[in-house]
Formats: sequence, structure tokens, C-alpha cells
Amino acid sequence: MTRSRWQAGAVVTAALMSWTASGGESALKAVNCTPQGEVRGDVGRGAALHLQHCAACHGVDGKAEVIVMHMDVPPKDQSDPAYMKTLPDAYLYLAICRGGEGVGRNFLMPAWGDLFSDQDIKDLVAQIRTFSGT
Repeated sequence: MTRSRWQAGAVVTAALMSWTASGGESALKAVNCTPQGEVRGDVGRGAALHLQHCAACHGVDGKAEVIVMHMDVPPKDQSDPAYMKTLPDAYLYLAICRGGEGVGRNFLMPAWGDLFSDQDIKDLVAQIRTFSGT
């Protein structure tokens, strides 16, 4: 699946509108991208968020077997246990909150900290961990 920057922007805009309607406080504003308490949340909620907001680039199963226009290097395979064991949960949280550029990765991954609550990001971390069993 290819996605233009305009389409990616539309996805982020839709996510913002959806999130704003839910009335949650963003993780960036609430905790400045620093998780509070346990970093892993609810896998079921994380699965729904991942499917809606992340799967287009990272793949439904975290394998990133998708083609994304303007992306020189595809996202890493999140189903690879050896790779995922090198990433602490706090790093995953930070990458979601601040985006790819915020952790020295691809600038195309948006910063979700203004859109997702602290709990949303924790739920995503839990879901991402299911791909590799880590």
C-alpha cells in the first residue's frame, strides 16, 4: 500500500478529530512523553488502536511488509524477538509519543503524543509486544 504525505496527513487529522471527540488529555500534555506507572496497557484496546492508526505502515502483524511511498527504509519487523528485546517498553512509548524523528528514526512516523492519551500509548505498547512475544 502506498500513501502520499497528503494521505498520511489526512489519517493524522482523522485521528485527531476522533481523539478530540473522546475528550482525553494527550500524553504529551499530560506526561510530556514520560509514561506514568506500568508501561504496558490493555492488549485489546491496543489492537484496535494499532489497526486504525499504525497498521498501514507497520503492518497488521508488525512485520512492516507494506510499501510506503517516501519511506527509504521500511519500519523494523516488530515480530522479530531478537530485535524487540533490544527495545525497552519506555523506548516504544517515547517513539509513539514523539514520533520517528523524536527518537532518531524516520520522520514520516508522526508524533502521536498530542493525539493519544497516556493510556492509549500504553495499550499500543502492549499490542506491539504481542507481535514478538516479548
